[in-house]
Amino acid sequence: MSGRQQEIVVWGVGTSRTFRVHWLLAELGVAYTTQAIGPRTGETKTTAFTALNPKQKIPVLVHDDLILSESFAIMKHLRRTFQGLDYDEYQQTETGLCQYDEIATFCLMELDATSLYVIRRHEGLAEIYGASNTVVEAARAYFTRMINTIPIPSSTEQFIWGSTFSELDILLTINLDWARAVGIDLPDHLAQYRHWIHQRPGYKDGTSRNAA
Repeated sequence: MSGRQQEIVVWGVGTSRTFRVHWLLAELGVAYTTQAIGPRTGETKTTAFTALNPKQKIPVLVHDDLILSESFAIMKHLRRTFQGLDYDEYQQTETGLCQYDEIATFCLMELDATSLYVIRRHEGLAEIYGASNTVVEAARAYFTRMINTIPIPSSTEQFIWGSTFSELDILLTINLDWARAVGIDLPDHLAQYRHWIHQRPGYKDGTSRNAA
């Protein structure tokens, strides 16, 4: 990992995607500047922002001449670049790296895109995507079935991947937070895991930094 730290700017606040980035930067103790623009405000459609990200979505990370516009790619770059969250021995093995990919894909696709964001589209953003109780309830049921496969043991003070905190804990915890916000009950061991992670100073600091 490099200790280099030049100018870092994070565009975006107020969403679960932007929270991922602010939380990890808090964990790493990296100084940066925030451009506090929100989604669906018109701010992402300006000429200046569109030049950074033609997708017109947040977050965007500007790190010197590097521009990244997907939150998970941003987190991976930041953790590789800056010291502060060490990799344990297991996390550097082929087995550990394969498990990383599996957990990341599961959190991003099965829990987020296939379940929680479907609920948001047809409940929270019904004026755009159309309301559908059938779709929402199916997504809730799917999330509940999938979340029960998460491999966190009964000892809840344990990270999701290896023995150290990682961006995977960020992905999972934000999914759990989102689930509770839309009224989905969590299994006891995941509710306890979520409470434990919430005690981290990085979680609290990241929450404050992400406030719209």
